[in-house]
Amino acid sequence: MARVELIDPDKAEGRTKEVFERVKSYYHMVPGLQKGLAYLPETTNALWDLSLMTAGEGSIPEELKRVFFAVTAHEVECEYCTAAHMIALLGKKWTQEECVEVITGNPSPRLTAKENAAVDFARSVARRPAGVTDEMTDKIRAIGWTDAQIVEIVAAVALMRYTSTVASALDVPLEPSMEGVGVSCGVPLNKLD
Repeated sequence: MARVELIDPDKAEGRTKEVFERVKSYYHMVPGLQKGLAYLPETTNALWDLSLMTAGEGSIPEELKRVFFAVTAHEVECEYCTAAHMIALLGKKWTQEECVEVITGNPSPRLTAKENAAVDFARSVARRPAGVTDEMTDKIRAIGWTDAQIVEIVAAVALMRYTSTVASALDVPLEPSMEGVGVSCGVPLNKLD
């Protein structure tokens, strides 16, 4: 149960209703994250804009950014966001096992060595942003990531740290579609034994 009452889209009015309609046009529903944040409709709208821009702007494919999102959510222990982005990867034909492998720190055979290095960098940024060093950025730059792409990776992590903070602090419940993923901080429950 959420720590605040989630705003019911059917009862929303004014600006909140407008923002919910935007979100619903994309997801065909209003996720709990937006329902919880909607006490601040302009913030909810700005976060929606930022989410769309972060996923779509730049040269890194959205699928790889989804990996960054899932890895970040797992690192900051947000079950809601980890499950959401695992579902997005499952929609891109990833298996649950492939998701778990990359989320828990193993290189993915679905990704190139360059992409796996970017995932490791994203994981480091997610874990401790102030711990990022010149050597880390020099290393991924040396294998072909540009400064603009390094900024894209950091922006993807920053977005997910923000949304994960909201979802975790408000204890936003999993959506019904997330419950079948069987995750606890991104790891299937049977992998935690």
